Order: sequence, then structure tokens, then C-alpha cells
Amino acid sequence: MMAYRFTCEMLIALLCVGPHVVEARLGSEKGLGAQSLTESSFKAFMETNGKVLVDFYDPKDREGQAELETAVRNVRHLGSKVPFAKVDVSKEAALASKFVPDGKYPQLMWFLHGEPTQYHRTLRTAKQIGDFVIALDREAMVSLNKEEEAHDFVPAVFAKVARGSPTYKTLEVVAQKHMDTVAFTFLEGSSNEISWMGAGADPLKYGGAVDVPSIEKWVQMQLLKSEPIPEDPALLEDEGSKVVVGRSFEDIVLQKDKDVILQVYAPWCGFCKKFGPIWNSFAQEVSGVPHLVVAKMDGSRNGSPLPEDFSWDSYPKVFIVPAGKKKPIHFTGDRTLQNLLDFVNTHGSKPLKTDSRAPDSRSGSAESIMDL
Repeated sequence: MMAYRFTCEMLIALLCVGPHVVEARLGSEKGLGAQSLTESSFKAFMETNGKVLVDFYDPKDREGQAELETAVRNVRHLGSKVPFAKVDVSKEAALASKFVPDGKYPQLMWFLHGEPTQYHRTLRTAKQIGDFVIALDREAMVSLNKEEEAHDFVPAVFAKVARGSPTYKTLEVVAQKHMDTVAFTFLEGSSNEISWMGAGADPLKYGGAVDVPSIEKWVQMQLLKSEPIPEDPALLEDEGSKVVVGRSFEDIVLQKDKDVILQVYAPWCGFCKKFGPIWNSFAQEVSGVPHLVVAKMDGSRNGSPLPEDFSWDSYPKVFIVPAGKKKPIHFTGDRTLQNLLDFVNTHGSKPLKTDSRAPDSRSGSAESIMDL
């Protein structure tokens, strides 16, 4: 308490001298600021620091930079020593495009041992940035003294396992993928019981295989925002498009023998309403193509079970997943029927064809698509 009073008194004294003195004093203290990096200094900085938060920013965003500097001071007061760095994308275009290929700035990215992780966000307030760093700057597994403590961390995975056991190590790998979203907690034990702790719900026990892919998928499904899978067969299709929800996403979108083109929309989106009739015409145009699935999903009510590969921050979003692939190819350009047909014909696993036994009545014949 005495140290806290002393710090406040010192700060008040500095304020009396003038704000520029305060800024100089804070800037001189090690770690109370984000280090500016260039292409020539980036590698060396990463090699000397295990964990680093890098902000790829547009210099026009002065408010965001002020929030970043405040976040640095806040996390230092909480005990975190993680270095903050920043890259001016207007000066370091090559470096920025290497780590943020989509060009969406600002972008906060967490690096571990010099390598970028899946943790990248567009947070712009000091509190959001600080919370993000504190969530990541910790051990992947949280040791508890009693089971009831797990409820303080919801959402959380709770396990009764021995530290260092095979099950513990498996959970630790999965935990490192969810550092900022889920707390992985454990109580020393030998039962190897694993449960999900959600807000306002009874613990849900895990009964699957104890390996990284199985537990990772289970955790993703608990986090996933999803409408129920329609039980009425009539609701599984709408205007020629298969209806996708979060829980049916992988089954419909990732197929071994079919290309899948998906539109992610929001009912309230004006662009989506304008695009709707064009999309429906497209779905009918390719309805005779046996290797193509046309699908759509309400992105405001459903999330992605594979956020590292499939994500969206605007509507409508259209992408195709070729047969047997797991990475989407995004549609860009004007949203016209012809452009959609060209997009599928270019990126699909096979050229577009319609069933010659059931030619499209509006196009006159099957060849209208084959000749694209």
C-alpha cells in the first residue's frame, strides 16, 4: 500500500511539472511502450523474445496507437512482461503482407518463439488489448485446489488428471489453441475424467477418444454458435440452396467428391437482400451439375467450427471449397450471375456441366453452362 501511495504522489508531482515530462519519464522506463520494428529488425527482435504481441497498424489510426500504449502500461502494472511491438504498414509493406496477407489493418498478432500463432485480432481499446495479452501470457493448464474453482473460469475444460500424464499432455496441446477463449483447468487425480463447464449449465462429460483431434473438435463444438439442425426435410433446402448451420457446417461444406459454394449472409444486411435473387438464379442455373453443391448459412446466427480457415467480418461472403480440399477460395468482384458462374468454372475441381437429360429451361440447353 505504501508503494502504491508513493507511486501516485510521484505521478502527481510529475503532472504538476507538465505532461511532456510525464511522457518522457514513462517512455524511459523499460517496457512501457511498443517497440517499432522494421523488416531489418524484426527477426532479431523475435529471436530474443519468447512471446511478443505485434500490432500491424495504419499510422492514420492515431487513437488506436494511443490505446496500444495505454495497454502496455496496464499489463505491466498487472505483472506481465510480454514485449509489445508495432509495424507501420505504410513503411513496411513487404513485412506487413507477409503476416497479414489479406491487408486488413489494424491487426494484432501473437508470436511465440518467433512464429506467428492463430491468435490475431482487431482489438482497438486498451482494455481489450490488455485482456487479450493477459489471457495468453499464462500457462496453458491451470492447476486447481478443488473442483468448485473451475466454475470461476467458465467457459472451461475441467479434468482430473496427473500432471505430466499422457492425458495431461494431450489436453495441454489443445489448451494452447484456445488460450484466449477457454480455460483448461485440472485437479490432480488419476480418473482422467474430462468435463465442459459452461455458464448456467451442468458439467458435460467428455466420452470420446483421448487424442488432440478428437478433443479439439469437441471443444470447438461447445464453443460453436449454431441454430439447431433442421429436423423437417423441407427446411434443409431454400430456393435451391442447402441450408447450413454451425453444427452441420463440416458435413455439408467439406466433401470429398463435391465442390461446395457457400454464401454466408445476414437477414438484416441490405447487400444480402439485393444479392438474394441473383444467388437464387445461380442456384437454379447450376442445379443440374452433379459435382457442385450450392449452400447458404445465416452468419448472424451461426459461427464457424473451423475459424482458422473459415471466418467472415462482413456480409455477404461467398467462397468455394473444391472437392477433397479444406481451404476456401473467396469470391471477389461484382456479384453477378455470370461472375458466379465464371468463379465456379475457374476454381471448381471440374468444368461446369449440367445434366443433358434435364436441361435448364431458362438457358435453353445444357451447353449454356458448358460453354462458359
